[in-house]
Amino acid sequence: MPTTAVKASKVAPFRLYDLRHTWATRVAESRIDLVTLAALLGHSKIQMVLRYAHLTQEHQTRSVERMEQFIAARQMEALSLKQGAAEGMIQ
Repeated sequence: MPTTAVKASKVAPFRLYDLRHTWATRVAESRIDLVTLAALLGHSKIQMVLRYAHLTQEHQTRSVERMEQFIAARQMEALSLKQGAAEGMIQ
């Protein structure tokens, strides 16, 4: 039975493990790697982490955009190195 204080708080009922799910989701969204998150949660398998961390579509989209930016930067770096090598051969 909820106490008077709990009723007065108007906080929606929740399970204690809801907080664990929320925490795991926020940590995953902060870009921590899943191996570290598994260790923090006390799990030995990544599959268990996936039961706790619920990533949003927005987070997934941002992650793919970061990956695309990373790849583009690496391609520009490789192109720059090739151009530098070609210029060195011409001189």
